[in-house]
Amino acid sequence: MKKTVLQLKNLHEKPLPEMFQSDDVRYCPELVEHFLLQYTREGDIVFDPFMGFGTTLVVAERMGRLGFGVEFEEKRCNYVRSQIKHPERALLGDSLRLSELNIPDFNLSITSPPYMGKHHTENPFTAYSTKEGGYEQYLSDIGKIYKQVGEKLKPSGHVIIEVSNLKHTDNEITPLAWDIAREVSQTLNFLGEIVINWEPTYAYGYDHSYALIFSK
Repeated sequence: MKKTVLQLKNLHEKPLPEMFQSDDVRYCPELVEHFLLQYTREGDIVFDPFMGFGTTLVVAERMGRLGFGVEFEEKRCNYVRSQIKHPERALLGDSLRLSELNIPDFNLSITSPPYMGKHHTENPFTAYSTKEGGYEQYLSDIGKIYKQVGEKLKPSGHVIIEVSNLKHTDNEITPLAWDIAREVSQTLNFLGEIVINWEPTYAYGYDHSYALIFSK
């Protein structure tokens, strides 16, 4: 029986450059290592639709996988390219238009998407630089993105989404993890979740997050 709870340290191997340190929302390399060992072999292709600072690509490369990713923000994308041996695999682009990008079919997609609370107005998919649509549009866009992810996913492949629910200062809760699970399961087969307990803690009012697991 596979474990349904993981205990991981919320630590990073190296600090980000000073220009990015106030926006360090990376997940730890150990998380990527765990799922790459479970769902991939050397030579397999791994894809991150929200590349961020490139943890997925760095770990994939180190483990002998071929890591590809997409990042909307140019400065982040350039930083990732400086950290990997194959910078051409770090793509600058819009995840809502994945089908237009030169991405090979992959064995595993793993990411943590940009978060949005139900009261927020900034659009996560433009690096929070614009305001349009709101939370329901955000969820609809998640669905559109993962429909395209599913089209590039190999038949035996898997999708991992690491995400948390959000507790707000007014004691309201955005059930982000459950809303994303519901939205993505309209396109992909939801296999369940793994609870990740983080040491010393996580964020957003919780000590844990979830790895949502999907298949074709």
